[in-house]
Amino acid sequence: MTRDADVIESAIRRRRAVRAFRPDPVDTALVERLIDLAAQAPSGTNMQPWKLRVIGPQSRTKLEAALIAALDDPTFEAAEEYRYYPERFREPYLSRRRKVGWDLYRLLGVAKGDTEGMKRQSAANLRFFDAPVAMMLTIDRDLEIGSWLDLGMFIQTLLIAAQAREAAKDVAIA
Repeated sequence: MTRDADVIESAIRRRRAVRAFRPDPVDTALVERLIDLAAQAPSGTNMQPWKLRVIGPQSRTKLEAALIAALDDPTFEAAEEYRYYPERFREPYLSRRRKVGWDLYRLLGVAKGDTEGMKRQSAANLRFFDAPVAMMLTIDRDLEIGSWLDLGMFIQTLLIAAQAREAAKDVAIA
């Protein structure tokens, strides 16, 4: 395999759902380059239906405060505009979901039934897990499943491109 292929394979294998980040700043030029690379993802009839916003520090502070306030408001009722999960889980998906959830919370020191611990973890999510760069991706409401698939490919390409930067440091030059 070529070094490029090794880097790509390493990036894909290393991809993880990270819930903690180093505070190191990320160069704006790198963020722009990663977004440009992600925009090369396949898109039906090249619609590129995604809208991406990189959230700057002031906007981020306001957004996080509003999200945490909603989390802390007992009268706030969250409503999903689109259903992400099925109404009822069946096997093998139920067991897989429970296992990953229990494993994650155990690693975080949150025991089953620890509502305060779960709330702390939800708050961390609403603070983007303190990532040095926050992004918001949206899609117009009237678009259909193909556009959602295009959005997913854009996101995956963005994640692999970012991970490849780290992987390239560790792949030996042949």
